[in-house]
Amino acid sequence: MADSLIGTQDLHSHTTFSDGDLPLERVVALARERGVQIGIADHISRRNTERFVATEAALRRYQDALEDVPVFRSGEFCWCDDFIQELPQELLDRFDYRIGSNHGFPLPGGGMGSPWWQTLPEPWNQKPQELMDVMVSELCRMVRTMPIHIAAHSTLTPPALYDIEPDVGAWWTDEREDRYVEALAESGVALEISNRYRLPHDRLLRKAAQAGVRFSLGSDGHTDKQVARLEWAADAARRAGFGEAQLFVAERRR
Repeated sequence: MADSLIGTQDLHSHTTFSDGDLPLERVVALARERGVQIGIADHISRRNTERFVATEAALRRYQDALEDVPVFRSGEFCWCDDFIQELPQELLDRFDYRIGSNHGFPLPGGGMGSPWWQTLPEPWNQKPQELMDVMVSELCRMVRTMPIHIAAHSTLTPPALYDIEPDVGAWWTDEREDRYVEALAESGVALEISNRYRLPHDRLLRKAAQAGVRFSLGSDGHTDKQVARLEWAADAARRAGFGEAQLFVAERRR
């Protein structure tokens, strides 16, 4: 299948409205120089009130700023807080699409797990496979219940697990991959292929392609070198067998 559109839309980039290094105008200019349509998806979350869009008033200012520039209007919402659930529908409807990310996931008995854990705290250092099961279950719940269109960098896995066993297959087993692919297919949420994190891994991508899961490409760009760079992500999509028909294509809603 032709793939002429693959690699032409970067639907996940950041600006100084959250934790990006570049102002909106510079991101737009870089995208133009690199021949990519750009989607601005700054962090909308209360987990970092100093750097993220963390109030309704701040969100309105952010959305107003995106109105008159040639970008797709989005936001990256966090599974680890419920801010998105509290926003008025009219604000959610102003986005061209919405992104959800697993920046943290609830643990049985309380507390929050992190896909960036460098060291596993007790008691999870004694039961890492159980931790992985919890994380995958929460990913499935995220795509099935969160009002989003794209799941960003969703297969990020705590580095501490790879210190125990470096083989991705030890953690992303067939059964866990199948569960997540099923949740994506049922929900219609698109699977982001992240140029920054270079994931998901090829086996999961092939399963997703075969299951008819949609996909999107995102640089998750925060810097001059990252924004509007999709080369690895586009190659990964082609290796997996994704074609244009499964590509989530963004459009300006109004």
